[in-house]
Amino acid sequence: MEIRTKITPQVIAAATGLLQPFIPDLSPQGLVSALKEYNASKPKPEPDNRPMTRQEAAELLKCSRNTISHYLSIGKLRKITLTARSCRIDPASVRALLSGETASASQEG
Repeated sequence: MEIRTKITPQVIAAATGLLQPFIPDLSPQGLVSALKEYNASKPKPEPDNRPMTRQEAAELLKCSRNTISHYLSIGKLRKITLTARSCRIDPASVRALLSGETASASQEG
């Protein structure tokens, strides 16, 4: 759960009112503190390390699949070959390209 916008005092008061039968000591300040503590203690999501399809890489890099194929052929992205007609793209090479670094060599699966 992620709090994306500021919660209005009216919503906090209503939520506190709904929860007080179950948590009698709950106050609006306590609810806000609990929400902040929950967000702070939540582990950060790890980057997805599964190999990407050309379409997924194209969406992430905001380019076409043809551009992805070009990047694979010139070595800007690392290819993971699955079969003679199927491949995936190493996600580390996509992250490197996004950060301005370059990938090297292709990887056989």
